[in-house]
Amino acid sequence: MKFHKAKKVVIVTESYILDEMIQALQKLGVSAYTIMGATGKGERGLRLGNGVSSLYKNVKIEVVTSAEIAEKIVDKVMDDFFINYAGIIYLEDVEVVQAKKVQLPE
Repeated sequence: MKFHKAKKVVIVTESYILDEMIQALQKLGVSAYTIMGATGKGERGLRLGNGVSSLYKNVKIEVVTSAEIAEKIVDKVMDDFFINYAGIIYLEDVEVVQAKKVQLPE
């Protein structure tokens, strides 16, 4: 089995901007991603949500892609979202089996 090097982009941010962020990712060529609810504490305090509204909840978005697309994602999120909204973005080196599904160079 052959593995291919890739980058996993992890974005943790306010659920309030999820739709707008997904649209931005898709414009960058991202066709696959994973979204999970997230709670925790950070610079802006405890983020648990209030049970009625998603206004104070966070989401975690993961994208596995090429290093080139990962860099574009980081630039876009930092420039267009994290100036006005809470969040963190980080990259991980990963190896994937299905390279064609995550837009990696051959």
